[in-house]
Amino acid sequence: MTKDTVLIAASVAALFVVSAATFLCSRRRRRGRGDVELGRGGVAAGLDDAALATYPTMVYEEEKEKKNEEERDGAGKPQPAAAAGGSGSDAARCAVCLADYADGDELRRLPGCRHAFHRGCVDQWLRRRPTCPVCRAPPPPPMGKGAAASDPCSAADQVMVA
Repeated sequence: MTKDTVLIAASVAALFVVSAATFLCSRRRRRGRGDVELGRGGVAAGLDDAALATYPTMVYEEEKEKKNEEERDGAGKPQPAAAAGGSGSDAARCAVCLADYADGDELRRLPGCRHAFHRGCVDQWLRRRPTCPVCRAPPPPPMGKGAAASDPCSAADQVMVA
């Protein structure tokens, strides 16, 4: 055998060993890692219907929304988020289905971040993923309806600090 043949055979063997080690290590790492947002890796997938029922809902009214925008614009200082959960053109749009809100649409506001979405859209989202569709913040643990009514600082009025 020539020197070149031995060098090529040794290089191929070394490449095979490195490839096998990399493959085995990556499989072990993937097995232990889960996707929290999609509920993989032993973490609950999302919220149940009982938890969703504790989050506040409201009916969207376009005239009320326009009045809130005018009040914010005329005051010259930052005001609370609009009924739809934000300001500007995205304030009247569901971030899940990307449809504009219409009068009479039922919206659900997430406690903590206070973003709002069509009730059906965000309920379906939260059953699969335990995070807000916009900011990815997990909603605070649901409070019982009796506790929320008696607590002056209910979860709907709290703001999460990142």
